[in-house]
Amino acid sequence: LLAGFVPGLPEEAVATILARADGMPLYAVETVRALVADGRLERVDGAYRPKGALGVLAIPDTLRSLIASRLDALDPADRTLVADAAVLGQTFTLSGLGAVAGLDAAALEPRLRALVRRELFELEADPRSPERGQYSFVQALIREVAYGTLARRDRRALHLAAARWHESVGDEALAGALASHYVAAHAVSEPGPEADAVAVQARLALSGAAERAASLGAHEQAVAHLRTAIDLAPAPADRIELLLRAGRSLSISVHNDDATALAREAVGLARGAGDMAALGRALSLLGEIRIDAGDPAGALEILESAAAELPEGTAPPDVRAEILSNLSRSLMRAGESERAVAIADLALPIAEKLDLGRILAETLNNKASALGNLARIREARAVMQGAIDAARAGGFLAAEIRAINNMGTLTDSPRAGVELSRQAEAIALRMGNRNLWNWSVQGRRQWAFPAGIGWDAETIGGEGEPGPDADEVAAAAGLGPIDESRLWMTNGMFRSVLDRPLDAILARLEVLAPRVTDQQGVGAVHMIRARRAFNAGRYAEAYAEAVEGAGIPGATGMFLGVALGAAAWGRLLAETRDLVERADRDLGARTLDREEQLAAHAQLDILEGRTEAGVAGYRRALAMTREAGAMLLVAEFSLNLVVLVGPDHTAAREAIAEARPILESLGAAFWIERTLE
Repeated sequence: LLAGFVPGLPEEAVATILARADGMPLYAVETVRALVADGRLERVDGAYRPKGALGVLAIPDTLRSLIASRLDALDPADRTLVADAAVLGQTFTLSGLGAVAGLDAAALEPRLRALVRRELFELEADPRSPERGQYSFVQALIREVAYGTLARRDRRALHLAAARWHESVGDEALAGALASHYVAAHAVSEPGPEADAVAVQARLALSGAAERAASLGAHEQAVAHLRTAIDLAPAPADRIELLLRAGRSLSISVHNDDATALAREAVGLARGAGDMAALGRALSLLGEIRIDAGDPAGALEILESAAAELPEGTAPPDVRAEILSNLSRSLMRAGESERAVAIADLALPIAEKLDLGRILAETLNNKASALGNLARIREARAVMQGAIDAARAGGFLAAEIRAINNMGTLTDSPRAGVELSRQAEAIALRMGNRNLWNWSVQGRRQWAFPAGIGWDAETIGGEGEPGPDADEVAAAAGLGPIDESRLWMTNGMFRSVLDRPLDAILARLEVLAPRVTDQQGVGAVHMIRARRAFNAGRYAEAYAEAVEGAGIPGATGMFLGVALGAAAWGRLLAETRDLVERADRDLGARTLDREEQLAAHAQLDILEGRTEAGVAGYRRALAMTREAGAMLLVAEFSLNLVVLVGPDHTAAREAIAEARPILESLGAAFWIERTLE
């Protein structure tokens, strides 16, 4: 009706009209008439079109009058009953209305059935419906008009009665409804002691509703409750706690800029109040938010300042332990792994002594990740398992997700990495943690790449690539800059193997790079530049980009494989010698590192004329890679060997035979022909 009557009506206006009309065509017609009368629509070629922005749409007076006349025709007692029901909302129960109206069920039920017959209410009678037995207004606008007939003092009394009834029921699922009644009662209270008392009740109810929403993973709803509570909290101490909770929920749902703003506001209030404990908690959360936003350098600055401003003895030890824990994490993510271990070792004794289970689990995680970056892999695995055990023992799901994901970076098998990421992904989805879910999904995709498994459209990113509206698309998908960087890097890696264009992805990564200080965000640009250059046959350029990426802490192995392929296909002797030196110096104890180290030595043997020794070395590297289940790497190493020794060598024929079915299963068999050119 609207599309035919008013072509070009903005979507926002259409949505507003539809939401309030509840399927009543008269509402749409009367709204358009009102807009014409106000000069906000004009008739052009037989149809109405908007004249500029329509802004807020008012309910047409004619429709209000129509509904008001229906209500006026009721018996005064029934008219009062309809108004009482309007206070409860669009739907209500017999017992709830009885509590608000002061009537028992026996007296109330026949009157409600009469109002159903008059088509003001309807009764849900479907035995399959969870709302069976509840009443509702047949139109939202009827409820709105009925509510508007109440005086402010009557509204206040009725909302308080509704709140007391919700409290008496004691159902946690009603926490949001309880809070809404206290908020509504406060809104119509006269300033003074009565309003202040209701504000306290409203804050408590909103806090409880926010806690329940967060526990169910509804973090945006939790933030809405907390923002309302913040507006009702004049005391800094009350505001600080609410701001920190809202900031954490915003970070979890990847609204990092808003989360940062609330945490900074809490810092300012705590500092102004001279509350060192609250200041420490606020600074710690601010640093944590910046880490999760892909800005470990910014987090490092915040947390180092916090540690200096709040030395031992100036804030409670649990607060200091939390600051040190987040500081160790920011150092690890910024590539300062040795300092990360040292700071973690300051936090761990405090957490152990005070039995701070969550901080203990998080700090062990930070330390293990930093040890992994330092190539102390076996030690890192043991410490990371301790982090997982501590998280599970205390039921700290976010810490468990992080530790499971990070254990994947220490595994010998990409298939094991995929499985660990899937476990973390499932927990994050269950708890509604969008931030950690993003991280887990991208971790799974990064492990699926070398494993050569699960290359479905969802994993490899289908045919899509970033466009001019990439910022809006990312925001709608709940992706922060670091999440998007990881997404496009893995998409680009898959696309490179499938020989699809990489220009749009690289352009997007170059836009994202200045927005993150996280090493993974920086490395994403080098990875896709290297793979694009390799696909174009610019092997020296591909090698240089891969080596640049290999300088990122913890990234050596992933980039070394790309550099190795570029040096093989370009027969770059000096560069291969450099790779051998880097591999011997930087790689850790993981199988997936050792195989690349073996391949680098084998490649150098072949390029320097020791062909049979090199072939034997490549066979050992392939055996290790095969055992680890990294089947794409098996295919890539096999093709490197063919390029190095020529297609007529016996080892080359064996390598082609192994690589072909792998590449065919991935849709990349053309690489065989390219190798043989």
